[in-house]
Amino acid sequence: MKKFEIELVCNESVAFDDKKQTKFNLAMNAVSLLVEQNLLVEKSNPDKLRIDLFDKENINNIYEPDVIGKICHIEKSFDFDNYFAQNKLEGRKIILETMYDSITDMCQKLSLDLNPFTKAYKKVKELNYINKFMFKKLTFSQNRKHKAGIEIETNEDAATISALITDKDRKQIQKVELLKTLPHDMFIYSVIHKGKWISINEYQVSDSSGQINFIANMLGKCDINYVPKNNTIEELKEAIKELSP
Repeated sequence: MKKFEIELVCNESVAFDDKKQTKFNLAMNAVSLLVEQNLLVEKSNPDKLRIDLFDKENINNIYEPDVIGKICHIEKSFDFDNYFAQNKLEGRKIILETMYDSITDMCQKLSLDLNPFTKAYKKVKELNYINKFMFKKLTFSQNRKHKAGIEIETNEDAATISALITDKDRKQIQKVELLKTLPHDMFIYSVIHKGKWISINEYQVSDSSGQINFIANMLGKCDINYVPKNNTIEELKEAIKELSP
């Protein structure tokens, strides 16, 4: 299956402050990620939908979907005043509906199958717009009594990375928060390259360099073990601080 990307972009004619821009971008990213994770489409062209949002006052400037390379470009009118007046959940709903409306236009224009997108759209609503998923699969401890893996939950404010420990039947025993970071792949996956059991009671999550290791135990405690290679311990600690939202 091919990963299909969806992006909402505020047209340059839209003017609001940086704080609102950041708020909108983070909410858009959270909803986009949730849709993409529940979307299964065959390899096709285009493989990305870019939705260019105009303020509702510029509705006469809207054009039909257009494909450039492997990206479908769509222009939509968007009521930013109404969006920023909503709470976080209602804001997510508005973003999802805007995405699905644009996807429908794209599929009609390009004669694409809408069904996979509709299934993903419905699944997001079933999940109540909560984006929680496992990074890779749960693995057994050395004595085969427990399993553990890495759980990620994202929203507009942060991505929470936790070690999830279960019994052998996947019933949760412990969830240990390891780190909160910005809700973007660049930050999330910089610290969770792999996870492994290091004893029958401890599960370790490491970054790609192996220098930063989060160790979760069955009592719910998290320790950080630094193994300097290319950096000092102080530099590694500072790197963790910089990941905080």
